Amino acid sequence: MKIFDSNFWIVFGLLIALMGLAMNRGGTPLLQEGIGSGAKLFMRFGLVIFLSFMVAGLAESLMPREWISSALGEDSGWKGLMLAAAAGAITPAGPFVSMPLALGMLKAGAAPAAVITFLSAWSLLAIHRLFAWEVPILGASFAFTRWSLCLILPVLVGAASRLIVRS
Repeated sequence: MKIFDSNFWIVFGLLIALMGLAMNRGGTPLLQEGIGSGAKLFMRFGLVIFLSFMVAGLAESLMPREWISSALGEDSGWKGLMLAAAAGAITPAGPFVSMPLALGMLKAGAAPAAVITFLSAWSLLAIHRLFAWEVPILGASFAFTRWSLCLILPVLVGAASRLIVRS
């Protein structure tokens, strides 16, 4: 596994650029404030991120590869997209779990279209987010209307991705 890949260098370059901008705008005090704020965020979420990646790694290792390949593979058709959408909707986790799970699905033989469907459903249809955030904040009528209107979108996105993405 390559640690210093393009993602690392892009984020590192952004960090250096923002440090330079902070020094230019407010000098050392602004730089220290920004670095301190980032350190506090790391202290708050670092352990959660670490644990989430451990959960995702274990889930990937425990995924039944033959079943994933069969149920979500290239030959799974509409049934595979519907299953991927259902899995995305019921995945009760943030991106620190869902993204590594998506990678695990790809490694286990899921078709890119199924994984795109999974991530689209996780983004648009997450049941935990609907009941924990949308219904209490936006009201049931609005939340269920939005959710219902989005219900078919992940499958359509997955189907469209078959035309664009090939494994």
